[in-house]
Amino acid sequence: MMMGVVVANGRPSVFTDTDDYFVEGRTFAYTIAYALHIKTPPPPPTDPEDIADAKQAAADLRMSHTEIGARSPYYGLLLYVTQRIGTIWLTSLVQAAVGAWLTWLLWRAALPKAPRWSAYAMEAAVAFGSTLPFFASFTMPDVFSGYTAASAVLLIVYWDRLKISERFAVGLLLALAMTFHTSHVLNTATLVGLSVLLLLVFRIKDLKPLKAISAVILAMICAVGASVIYKEAVHIKTGDELRRPPFLAMRVIADGPGREYLRYACDHGATYVLCQFRHLPLDDSQDLLWSDDRKKGIFNVTTFENRLRMEREENKFVLNAVLYDPVGQVVASLENWGEQLTMVYLDDPLKNPHYYLTNDYWSTTNLPWLINHAADCGRDHWGCGPRLSMDASAWLHGGLFILAVILIGWRLIHRDMLERFKARRFDWDEDRTRLMMLMVLLVAAVIGNGFVCGALSGPFARYQARITWLVAAGAAVAMISLIPATGRVEIPTWMRRLWGLPMVQAVARRIDPAFIRFGMVGVAGFTVDALVLHAMTGLVGLTPVMGRFVSFPVAVLATWALNRTFTFKGPTAHKPLKQALVYAAVQGVGGAANIGAYTIALAAAPPLKHMLLIPLAIGSAAGLCLTFLGAKHIAFKAAAIDAPPAEAGILTVAKVELSNAANDSR
Repeated sequence: MMMGVVVANGRPSVFTDTDDYFVEGRTFAYTIAYALHIKTPPPPPTDPEDIADAKQAAADLRMSHTEIGARSPYYGLLLYVTQRIGTIWLTSLVQAAVGAWLTWLLWRAALPKAPRWSAYAMEAAVAFGSTLPFFASFTMPDVFSGYTAASAVLLIVYWDRLKISERFAVGLLLALAMTFHTSHVLNTATLVGLSVLLLLVFRIKDLKPLKAISAVILAMICAVGASVIYKEAVHIKTGDELRRPPFLAMRVIADGPGREYLRYACDHGATYVLCQFRHLPLDDSQDLLWSDDRKKGIFNVTTFENRLRMEREENKFVLNAVLYDPVGQVVASLENWGEQLTMVYLDDPLKNPHYYLTNDYWSTTNLPWLINHAADCGRDHWGCGPRLSMDASAWLHGGLFILAVILIGWRLIHRDMLERFKARRFDWDEDRTRLMMLMVLLVAAVIGNGFVCGALSGPFARYQARITWLVAAGAAVAMISLIPATGRVEIPTWMRRLWGLPMVQAVARRIDPAFIRFGMVGVAGFTVDALVLHAMTGLVGLTPVMGRFVSFPVAVLATWALNRTFTFKGPTAHKPLKQALVYAAVQGVGGAANIGAYTIALAAAPPLKHMLLIPLAIGSAAGLCLTFLGAKHIAFKAAAIDAPPAEAGILTVAKVELSNAANDSR
């Protein structure tokens, strides 16, 4: 479902920092390959121009050590390896798969008595009702912020409901995700502290949540240790320390109190390296860090030595700036926090890649290579823009987020929850106690992330929208928890009356439920078809028509497996092998109409070669009805059930009648 949203929106997206992660991952991968003798290091250059290029590359690498400490080599390795195998489409698929798996684990652990169909409903709520698909296809570690929180909450609240292998897998994911960004560690620490507080408030004396919290803390230690080990390895190899830009210093300067303190301290003899920039506007932290304009920027335009001094002086400067005007800094941080919490919409993931393909600097980086291998943007580079606009996202995702918050709030004040609050009775083995803690922690993860990112780094929509899908997941759990185990919900009177109308009944009698399930499987097959097609055209270099001859058989195999287990679950007349062959023949007939309509659409409108989604939909619709009839009545033909012999039926009736007569006589 998530990849379907990605395909519908266009394609995976990149960001400026994607280039840094890619370079860091490539360096890490090459280092591992050299150490294991999988790859041989290149010989030293001998040509004067090559020697000059090598010296410049070494100088650039050394300069990058002053900022690359903020870029995770572990996420870079994930990005580099996956995109080398299957372009950033595979990167997106891996990230989406992790999100789908965590969502399913949340459903299974939190709702053990829920009907099975509700698992699909929860996955749909997350895929279609949140920002998660857009960040799953965003080649940045942002999506793992939510995965970190979900993993920690799963372990803390449902430790005993996870298998040992699942505990290990979730713990490993948690530790790995925390190496991807420092904010993930801070968010996890916030959740741990809040969990301990909730256990005290609920007076929970069970040891299971304490074991889980210990496991989460161990994962934090492992993540921090892995980052330290990598930094030490780089220091041993190059002699340089990996450092990070002075984010906090630039934050307090841009907020105002730090700016006033800088000018005051420098005028009274302070020797901060920042003093030489005190006459600049100093009102935008992003300009201070990354602008190339010497009238606005600091970090990106200064020397290697100045960068090191800024980073070494940062803690002292920030502490003195806060002490200079503590009230002003607290107010500014709270304002940043509040603004960050309102940013639940998409911006950077929806940026048109035309900018990266044409910009004087970014067009010389790895970004064009990553973009062009995932999709053909056309000769003018305008063919890869997203279909969802930022304004539309603000309305769509903002409205969905508010709705999810309302649903969680309504569930927390529902009668069964209020009774436990009034009685102050919280039993850890009771589902509603854990459900309450789950919803509180998911919402708290979003609020805590707003403080970590807004107050410390500054309010940016990307930092908040990356994690708001947790609220959608919490709302889905809240609503599904009200459904009885039978899956039957009390239907309102007006809906029963509407359903009883003759016209509605006439339409309902003509709709085959299997056709609806077949259509759902068709959507999944469409997604598989589209993913493989884009891989064949973008990665392998096949034409759109030839690429379809590869993607279509893969989609047929996927839909056969799904239709066998989901659409037509009853006994069938054919054994699996024969059934698969017959199904392939049916799909071949339907596929002829499918591919024919697809080819005609391409021939009739050549510009559609850059928008393959439209002819793909036309072809899929053309073969849908034909393949359904063939699948139902031929490939998955129901097995004939032999009726009992007539004599046996007569004897059975006679025995029942004799038994009844005997009972009457007694």
